[in-house]
Amino acid sequence: MPESHPMGFLVLFLSILPTESTIGILNSINDLKKIPFGQSVPKHSLPLLHFFANTIEFDNNDLIELTFEPSNRDYGTHHYGNYEGVLDRLPPGQQYYTLGNINPMINNNGISLPSYVAGHVNHLFEGEELNRARIIFSLLDQDTIDQVFITQHYEANQDRGTGYDPVHTYRITINLLRELRVFSLDRRQHSELSEIGGNIGSGITDHELSSVRNTWGQLACVGLLLFIVINERNSPCRPNRAREPKRPPKCNVREPKLPPKRNVRQPKLPLKPNIRVLASPPKLNVRASVTPHISVNIPENDINLRPPNQDWDIVQCCYKCWFAFKICGLIVGVAIVISIIIIIFKYLP
Repeated sequence: MPESHPMGFLVLFLSILPTESTIGILNSINDLKKIPFGQSVPKHSLPLLHFFANTIEFDNNDLIELTFEPSNRDYGTHHYGNYEGVLDRLPPGQQYYTLGNINPMINNNGISLPSYVAGHVNHLFEGEELNRARIIFSLLDQDTIDQVFITQHYEANQDRGTGYDPVHTYRITINLLRELRVFSLDRRQHSELSEIGGNIGSGITDHELSSVRNTWGQLACVGLLLFIVINERNSPCRPNRAREPKRPPKCNVREPKLPPKRNVRQPKLPLKPNIRVLASPPKLNVRASVTPHISVNIPENDINLRPPNQDWDIVQCCYKCWFAFKICGLIVGVAIVISIIIIIFKYLP
């Protein structure tokens, strides 16, 4: 029974080893912003990744073409045995290679890495420990790359030897390699760098872009990549400066002239008829009879005997009554509507 314990621990250990299926995948610049560069991952990984993306080529079938010779140890390339089991085992006939060793003794027989990768701009990386970042790739055949990974050695103070850190090993997709190729070394003018930032969706300002160009000089595109990935990751509230679409030029089209207004005479209105208003009949100056017993009694209900102004007073009085009745009806209607609304809201569940 005790003999089964070592075997059980071995199976458990092998089951928790990271494999390609558990390795993170980086598919875009935005994915790079999620990696803690400058903290647990060296900043030097970004220039190395930039160099690799701008060194390889793509064929018409979207396959990655190898442009250097690993057997000559170009760029410090050598065979990687994957003894730690960081990556999946390859089919027979394929093997992994690692690239990025900046030790000058390694690159004596092959092409050396460029200065910005070999550590000649170490002061721009704030004196971090170099020669830890590595790129691992596998070959389908002699000239075709199958898979690409970015990884790193453990830090010296971790006492883990020269093995690769599986926690900070990521697979690089073709899409990310294509995005990195936009940061080409020959694009260092202010307008070109501003265009790159706009296409990537960066929020870098003109002042910050000028500072990047002054600091990095001929390597301004590399500095721009580090700024977008590291500085904008540390400032999540920075607004992205979306590139405005170019507006088509305005066509010089003259507006059509309106036809001149014709001098058309307005028709004359018919003259108002000169109608004279009949004067009210003069009041009769009737003296009271001297006879005290005789009086004249004019009946009040005789309409023919009313003065003309009395008819107009009756019309005005009727109009005022009708208007007052209309206002009262409107007030009553509004009160009924308000009462209905109050009852509805009162009995609603």
